[in-house]
Amino acid sequence: MPKYDYKCLECDTIFEVEQKMADDPLELCLCKDEQFLVKRLPSVPKLVINSKSSMSDRKLYKELDID
Repeated sequence: MPKYDYKCLECDTIFEVEQKMADDPLELCLCKDEQFLVKRLPSVPKLVINSKSSMSDRKLYKELDID
């Protein structure tokens, strides 16, 4: 299941929630025993390369322009 980052709009706390892709985004956060609105933060996809037939790290970093 994917994990999503949310930020409480009241106290700026950032937390991670594991949700199904079909689930609706969270709307409320429990902070200080009260409910406040939350905002889903954009996430960066993770790139995982495990096979020997894939590009070498150096070539991949060059293509992605990573130092």
